[in-house]
Amino acid sequence: MIRNADLLTMDAQHQEMTGADVLIDQGRIAAIGRNLSAGDADVIDASGKILMPGMVDGHRHLWQCIDAGRLVKMDPTGYSRAYLGWQRRTMACMTPEDNYLVELIGGLQAIDSGVTTVLDYAHGQPSEETALAAARGIRDSGVNGWFAFQLGRTLAFGPGSTVSMARVQADLTTTTEQNWRTVERLRSEIFSDGIAPLQLGLAPSDAIGRAVADVKKEWARVRDTGVKLLAAHVHKPPAPKPLGAIGHRGSGIQDLYEAGLLGPDYHLAHGNRLTAEELGLLRDTGGMLCATVVGEFPYMLSPNMMASSHGRARQAGVATGIGIDGALVVQQDFFEHVRGAFLSLFLEPEGREIVREYKSQDALAFATSLGASAVRAGDMAGSISVGKRADLVLLATDRIGFPMQGSLADRVANFASLADIDSVWVAGRARKRHGKMLDVDWAKLKAELAAVQQRISGQAQTITFTA
Repeated sequence: MIRNADLLTMDAQHQEMTGADVLIDQGRIAAIGRNLSAGDADVIDASGKILMPGMVDGHRHLWQCIDAGRLVKMDPTGYSRAYLGWQRRTMACMTPEDNYLVELIGGLQAIDSGVTTVLDYAHGQPSEETALAAARGIRDSGVNGWFAFQLGRTLAFGPGSTVSMARVQADLTTTTEQNWRTVERLRSEIFSDGIAPLQLGLAPSDAIGRAVADVKKEWARVRDTGVKLLAAHVHKPPAPKPLGAIGHRGSGIQDLYEAGLLGPDYHLAHGNRLTAEELGLLRDTGGMLCATVVGEFPYMLSPNMMASSHGRARQAGVATGIGIDGALVVQQDFFEHVRGAFLSLFLEPEGREIVREYKSQDALAFATSLGASAVRAGDMAGSISVGKRADLVLLATDRIGFPMQGSLADRVANFASLADIDSVWVAGRARKRHGKMLDVDWAKLKAELAAVQQRISGQAQTITFTA
């Protein structure tokens, strides 16, 4: 029993309740009200604190926490020049043990920041062994959501290699039978429980520029596996692709629609240049969108990308969330990303009209109720509602910079930070209490991560890419 909390429910009515109780039973929210009978339940005094739903990150590459700070978005030109080379070299040097470690740390960091559900776009695992190790890492972290394994990832080089970028690109965009064997092992060895809070999703190889027939064949095989989420990066190509290829029109959404490939399992990240027509197709087929709003600010430098589309997508009726994207380059404090979701709406004329009607709860919805719907978890997460999973975040309010006035939504959306998180429950299990993660030795994990970074940094320098 969480007793006497101020509830920011984020339910359909955006209900706020002061001095209320929440009863948790078998991982679910069993009752909400005042002066509830606790029975033999453990009672947590939450007086003066704010209880809100666990937040949802709709697009994150957990594995990239392996090298946080190596590149940063505050150096946009340096980042754009170096990212792909960094990614390929790092993937080639990472062992299965490295993959386990960074997925474990990445999941724990999410929970520490109040994110209880994450769509992990796992595009850094080029072998069966690295993929399975990564999946075990996120599973053992205890975070809910999706391990969306990227197909079309194989690497035929490692430390000490000299290889052409053309060969590397081919290895990282072509789905092989090895990839399908990896999928089968992930399904049978790790994700065999179809109702577990963490599920397997799949990300097909990049569709843009590929023949429609080839994409249809691969996506049919993906859906034949029975996974319930098909994830994709979507960027409008700088120039239209040839007739008969995905991306011949706009960002490729119309091509996918006419091929019968859109559906309620389709989740796209980014989609900054989606048109009203494309958003309508996404809405009508039940698709979902995630904008990585803070990391997308530099997209304003690219004419084929530009401002985040979450405001327009939501207005069009698309289930829309937000995410961190690269744990490599942006901070983990998810409240900063909530504020980024609001502020980035001012970057384009349509957003400036949309934002006129926004309130604090609208920004929070991207990370809670709406964000949960945008990863097919709306019936289980995203609000404090009876029957939903007890994914909860308790905020302390005693910091001098945490205001005492205003609605709960105003206070949280505008002022809360990771430092205010007192407690986190994931499916009713306490993972953080009194500001500290339970059963997590951060110093030990950081030392292990530092050793991995040092080794990989040296190995990566021995890989040479040629034109």
